[in-house]
Amino acid sequence: MQIKLSSIKRSLTSMVILITTVLVTLACAVLSFSFIADTQSRLLRQTSEVSQVIAENSTSFMVYNQPDVAERWLQSLRHTPQVLHVHLYRFDTATNSLKFFASYYADRESPIPVRFERVANLSNARITDTYVESSVPIYVQNVLQGYAYVRTSRQQYDEAKLYVLAISGIISTAGLIFSWLLSLWLRRAITQPLDGMVESIQDIARDKEYNRALPEFDLQELDRLANAFNSLLSRIQQHIERQEQAEKAASELNTELEAQVRQRTQKLYESNQELHQALETAHRYQSELVQAEKMSSLAKLVSGVAHEVNTPVGLAVTSTSILQDTLRTLKQKFAEKKLTAQEFQRHMTSFDQNLALISRNISRTADLISNFSKLSMDQFSDEDRAIHLAKFWDDVSQSLRNRHAELADVELSANVADDLIITTLPGPLNQVISQLVQNALQHAFTNTSKPHIHFDFELLSSSAATDDTLELQMTYTDNGDGIPEELLKSVFDPFVTSKRSHGAAGLGLHLVYNLVAQVLHGHIELQSASGEGTRYTITFPVRHAKHLKA
Repeated sequence: MQIKLSSIKRSLTSMVILITTVLVTLACAVLSFSFIADTQSRLLRQTSEVSQVIAENSTSFMVYNQPDVAERWLQSLRHTPQVLHVHLYRFDTATNSLKFFASYYADRESPIPVRFERVANLSNARITDTYVESSVPIYVQNVLQGYAYVRTSRQQYDEAKLYVLAISGIISTAGLIFSWLLSLWLRRAITQPLDGMVESIQDIARDKEYNRALPEFDLQELDRLANAFNSLLSRIQQHIERQEQAEKAASELNTELEAQVRQRTQKLYESNQELHQALETAHRYQSELVQAEKMSSLAKLVSGVAHEVNTPVGLAVTSTSILQDTLRTLKQKFAEKKLTAQEFQRHMTSFDQNLALISRNISRTADLISNFSKLSMDQFSDEDRAIHLAKFWDDVSQSLRNRHAELADVELSANVADDLIITTLPGPLNQVISQLVQNALQHAFTNTSKPHIHFDFELLSSSAATDDTLELQMTYTDNGDGIPEELLKSVFDPFVTSKRSHGAAGLGLHLVYNLVAQVLHGHIELQSASGEGTRYTITFPVRHAKHLKA
């Protein structure tokens, strides 16, 4: 007989039965875990007791050092199938360490390694994935004689787990079957009316017939739900009518908005055209500014050249004029036969002084012109050559010592691998090193008692580097006076020097910068402070770098 429920609340009573079943299943699980825990505790206790018995019976064997007797006694454990392995370790007081004493292995059990490192720390029995183990110290009158290490089988523990799993599976299966049967009954008694309601709602939604209504139901809750849904359908129908009116108004508004968008798009296009023209004009002005900057730099360079050359040339012209006047006076007095020996000697002295002055200034002019010509990058027409870097440094340093006698008082050193070969432009590299050393000799060691210049050569590479992407880093350091802070930002500009009165033209570091940037295609970094020395880090690419084979 079909049971007709009049309320969902009564239907929930049946759910209590299912919940009760679940609780019973959980209770069984708790009891199962308790059973497993008891089994484990019993195994650990039994292993500890066996270990204690073996330890107590092995005391005399330890004291009298009778390993053979201990081995025979341990064979009696073959009647105890739970015992798998036994190791006896005797404490050697002479070496203060443990030594293997005797052992027992059950049938079909392979020997195990000694456990010196474990027996002293195994204070309580413990269970592992494959066995139960325990270690008991052996004392005689509070003196440690050794340890008894025991392994027993965990078969009872594994069988307990299988038993619990079987019982739990049976109970869970029974509960699942019961729950399934109960769900069938609930579905037949409660969900069938709900299915009918869902089908009606799906039909209304599919056909969009929101003026339809759901029928009445026997269940009070479903009947109230149907009345509420019918009221919702009525409101949806009203909303749809209002929505249709709103869509009509929105369509008219969209048409108007599209017209406005087209107008604004046209205005935006015109604005973009104007911006494009303005950008082209800006690029043209930028090109003109670059050319103007180049002309300004050229004017500064020409002005500097004129200023530097003008002084020695002017002095030479002045001295030449004085020589001409003196020579004219000398000729006149000689023609009038009024030239005395004293006047002749005075004029000769004047000639020597002025000629010496002319010679010095012409030499100064020649040096300046030579320095200016070094600024031209066209002179470095060398092709890349493979150089042995250590030998190259020896040649450069020896050349520097030959040209600059003051290097005798300066420690010049370098750190370079003996087997390193690089392919680069040797001429510009030689010029960079020479200019750095010459600049240091002229500016760096005014207040330094033990001057020192050091070069460090290092080949930089990465995991993705190839022969064409390697870089050589050359680091120059000295312990000199450093560079004043006001000159740091302009030290690489032409004609910048702190010793112009001593004959410096301010072109050395400018030449170094041009060589590194334009010829070697690298970059240079400067670190310096007044009184703290100077450091130049120069990095430039090299090709086909390799080391000599041993």
